[in-house]
Amino acid sequence: MAILLREQHVTELLDINTAIEAVEEALRDQAEGQATNRPRYRVAMPASQLHVMAAGDRRLGVYGLKAYTASRKGARFLVLLYESKTGDLLAVIEADRLGQMRTGAASGVATKYMAREDAATVGIYGTGWQAESQLMAVCAVRGIKSISAYSRSRERR
Repeated sequence: MAILLREQHVTELLDINTAIEAVEEALRDQAEGQATNRPRYRVAMPASQLHVMAAGDRRLGVYGLKAYTASRKGARFLVLLYESKTGDLLAVIEADRLGQMRTGAASGVATKYMAREDAATVGIYGTGWQAESQLMAVCAVRGIKSISAYSRSRERR
């Protein structure tokens, strides 16, 4: 039977170090030919748009998709995760926070391999929703002592 994870559950269960580890493993699996990641495709309607991204990992034995809608009301995110041998649905996950953490984790992995070991300062353009997890991830892999942020909004900085 599939589980349902709401945004609250994702926030409670997923920390940035776990997200960094998972993204690094998925990228390694993709590099080794064990994982497939399909480009995003879109379906446009007059007032909104549906976006779908699919991926699978043979080593983990799972595949799934992230679908989200975007309209003037905002965006709504959902992940469906399947067992690859049987096709059984494993989980339905509300994925706004999950996507934020994945995006941040990708910055953490990049920083881990591309930034100097002694890097202590980070600069970031933008202070929106994604910036939070990106800074968390960079700080998780480097001993950051100083952050310089650019934002059009003084309050957000």
